[in-house]
Amino acid sequence: MVSKRSILLILIMAVFLTACNFPNADEPQVDPAAQVQTAAAETVNAQFTLNAELTPEETATPEPSNTPEPTATEEATAEATATDVVAAASATSAGVCDSVFFVTDVTIPDGTEITTGDDFTKTWRLRNAGTCTWTTDYDLVFDSGDAMAGPASQAFAGDVAPGEEVDISVVLTAPAAAGEYTGNWKLRNDSGVVFGLPDAFYVEIKAVDGGGGGGGGGASTTVTMGSNDSGSVRSDSSTNPNPNTGDTDADLGSQAFVSFDISGIPAGSTVTSVQVDFSDYDTLGDPFTELGCLRAYAGSFFALDGSDYFAGAPLGAVLRWCDTTELSSVFLDEDVETALEAALGDSTFELRLQFNETETNTDGVADMVRFGSVSLEVTYTAP
Repeated sequence: MVSKRSILLILIMAVFLTACNFPNADEPQVDPAAQVQTAAAETVNAQFTLNAELTPEETATPEPSNTPEPTATEEATAEATATDVVAAASATSAGVCDSVFFVTDVTIPDGTEITTGDDFTKTWRLRNAGTCTWTTDYDLVFDSGDAMAGPASQAFAGDVAPGEEVDISVVLTAPAAAGEYTGNWKLRNDSGVVFGLPDAFYVEIKAVDGGGGGGGGGASTTVTMGSNDSGSVRSDSSTNPNPNTGDTDADLGSQAFVSFDISGIPAGSTVTSVQVDFSDYDTLGDPFTELGCLRAYAGSFFALDGSDYFAGAPLGAVLRWCDTTELSSVFLDEDVETALEAALGDSTFELRLQFNETETNTDGVADMVRFGSVSLEVTYTAP
């Protein structure tokens, strides 16, 4: 920066140069004092210009600011985006007859703690994302995992048109043993075709010990028992050692029987859960399509003879399977739990398995389920 002394020297030199510049006689005379003032003013202006050129302009430092709150327009855009996601999900099902879109868990969010042995109601909100109406001939069906004493299937209570939402509920029971449990569910249409998300929607809980076992006061015990006896009886009163049910190529009805040894469970015990596993089987023909649903009935049958064959459709089934998906599932069942507890004090718990909508379709083709190793996992509390 130029000092005041430098400015003074420049003024003196300007005066000196002016004094040495003798005027021409023909030119008008200029007042020397005015010349000095003019020179001084020009010099100062030149110095201001120089300072301005040499001094950089200060850059304004922006003040820090917080992230702005979203405006109403931004919020509206976010809502529109969420709507677009839903619309996109529904659009993927365009032209598909049966399609489901999961909306929310109405009850029992994932990881909910339920006291062991307690009943609870799980409700899902689903949207019909297909082009076909869900009628009362549609079912909620258990798919895989832990059934938690839920039904193998449950019919719709009313129609659900395309685009409509429906709350679907099922009553379940937390298993007797503490732990984490997940049950997967799907839907089934009126033609027996199962559909999902494409994967199943599910219920996920954490069973926690409530500090006492259902009724008996003792420790819970779990035992797994396979059938200790089995066989079948046909409509002509003949018997067979294999537990086959359906109809034969001679158009004879066949009913399967299995027995479980329960003599090790003390009489008076409280049965808190029974897990059913009939998933070891094969089929001849198409028994579920040709003969309807397969049901199981508790009773006293062994040793088997022709009188154990029941013609018609009895009441009081403790189990029902309407397709191979259900039959392949391992699940808890309250009806079996009740029936088995009522049988305690006897040495065996016995079941008859039969198709009772149609004993035979008289087409000369065998339609049959042939069971292998079946089992019950029983949890009980001794008195």
